[in-house]
Amino acid sequence: MQTKLTTYEIKLTGSERVLLRDFYYANYASFCAFASKFLSDRYEIEDVVQESFISFWEQNKEFPDLASVKSYFYTAIRNSCLDKLKHDKVKNKFMELRKRLVDSKEFFLENVVKQETYNYIHQQIEKLSVMEKKVILLAMEGESNNAIAEKLGIKLNTVKTHKQRAYKILRENITRFIFYLVCR
Repeated sequence: MQTKLTTYEIKLTGSERVLLRDFYYANYASFCAFASKFLSDRYEIEDVVQESFISFWEQNKEFPDLASVKSYFYTAIRNSCLDKLKHDKVKNKFMELRKRLVDSKEFFLENVVKQETYNYIHQQIEKLSVMEKKVILLAMEGESNNAIAEKLGIKLNTVKTHKQRAYKILRENITRFIFYLVCR
């Protein structure tokens, strides 16, 4: 995928004048072929080459001649490809570790318990009175007592009372649930 470049002129110390656009079109395919020696994915290759042009343009450096410019690009492309390969290697190690973790029985059981606990807590919240449920859900969203009172149009002490009652009921029910899990 080739992009249209502006008429930016490559800064050369000699009398030679080269437009970046012309240099891009003349060398893009060669740079992609070079990058393909390191990477196999066409889109990654094109990204690396295009990013090297962007980096070159942003740096606005001066070079003694066109051969130095090409050398800069080959070096930049090689370094980007090697960085990409290192990153992919780390990513693959992480994915393999994650896969082993996810495949483990402990991970499975831990997540089943977490999900069942989450479901049980929400079932118990649904059993609360309408106002206690509203107060608890807002509190779980991180709202302060004052914000809850304002949103629900009730007094601050009423919020505290509803919260206290709800927590007492939830604590009792959740304690029974945990006891049930542990004693199984």
